[in-house]
Amino acid sequence: MSRAQSLYHVERQVLHTAMVRASSLPDMPLQTKHFANEQHAEIWSVIQSLAQEAKPFDPVSVADAAEREGLSRGTQTLVIEIAAAQEIIPARDARYPAGLLVTGWRDRETLRIARELADEAGRREDGAADRAITSLMALHADEHDCEHTAKTAMQQAWAEVVAAHEAGGRLIGVTTGIEELDDTLGGLHDSDLIVIGARPAMGKTGLLLGMTAAASKFGSVGLISGEQPASQVGLRWMAAGSNVSVGRLRAAKIEDDQWGRLTNAVSDLGGRPIRLLDRSSPDIAEVIRVARRWKHQYGIKALYVDYLQKLEISGMARAPKHERIGAIARMLKNLARDLNIPVVALAQVNRKVEERQNQRPMMSDLADSSEIEKEADQIMMLWRDLSNPQAETAAAEINVVKNRHGNIGTVNCLWRGASTSFVSMAPTRDYHDGRMAAAGGAS
Repeated sequence: MSRAQSLYHVERQVLHTAMVRASSLPDMPLQTKHFANEQHAEIWSVIQSLAQEAKPFDPVSVADAAEREGLSRGTQTLVIEIAAAQEIIPARDARYPAGLLVTGWRDRETLRIARELADEAGRREDGAADRAITSLMALHADEHDCEHTAKTAMQQAWAEVVAAHEAGGRLIGVTTGIEELDDTLGGLHDSDLIVIGARPAMGKTGLLLGMTAAASKFGSVGLISGEQPASQVGLRWMAAGSNVSVGRLRAAKIEDDQWGRLTNAVSDLGGRPIRLLDRSSPDIAEVIRVARRWKHQYGIKALYVDYLQKLEISGMARAPKHERIGAIARMLKNLARDLNIPVVALAQVNRKVEERQNQRPMMSDLADSSEIEKEADQIMMLWRDLSNPQAETAAAEINVVKNRHGNIGTVNCLWRGASTSFVSMAPTRDYHDGRMAAAGGAS
């Protein structure tokens, strides 16, 4: 018996099991695309529709529903045939045949992608390899049902409320490393695109690196550094973790009592589960491909991007800049949803902001802001006091100007010039749930 014939019989067993043993359905989170046989896919679609409406999906109910939906007479007859077939035995563990169907679908899709790659490579089309790799990685992304009823939507919302209540005030989202910002946002939430804007030299990269390091205390994270190479990123983490200024590290003016702190910082941060891509101006296709691989291999909980306007999009090289930025923002938002993680991206502001040195930047100051505003779930703008550049610390603000989930407003914090990091103004608060980091930027 060929593999295709074997999977044909597995598909029939899955349908039979679902119709005669309703309790097995939750163990078979399949979609119609997983079925190679078109009639089998139609029957599965009917079963899923009845289940979502909380209606019975026994053989007679499925056959009646198939008739109402206008499916072919052959499909209606096949429902009863599969249910009554004596040679088909309901699966004892429904997860096993369901897994075989998913594997079979991935194998078919892999062959399809390989054929497309061969055709495109033969025509020497740009980006053929990147598109193929992205498609292959998508095959192993977490499968989830995108269709819901009002009931299932409310059940999921209720589960989030219960989880927040049971946490007893502890942080649910991914920490930013700054206590006051966590209180305002509730941490960074899965599937959100968070944009942070500021004028040049305001410290937005320092904030991003601090957020990355803080979150890495409690799980794997990814960093796309299109602005600085890995060595400079490491130097800034070392400075923040040891409280030794970047200037002293670069000039090798290290005092005896600082070596111990540096060693501890290198040991601590060097052991964090952080994946880093430091390619200058990476293409968004590469960012998506790498992020998918990190999610699949390392289970990253968040992705940080420095910065949005630094990314390229090869397919729109000649398009106006605002269209390219809009497309990149949409792709980052889609990536956040597909991987179910927060994606945090830095963004430039327009040059006109430089003319208002004493004013806080606004959401409309973001370069190509109309496109970014549409896609971002949260937007934050940075400001810090520049009146005394030599001060060890300075007042700083993180202004939450957009928040689809609730509060907006100003979060006060401190800027440490020596370590180029933002830190909390409040004493560290311990949350005991493995999600909240001690305040202190990248330390």
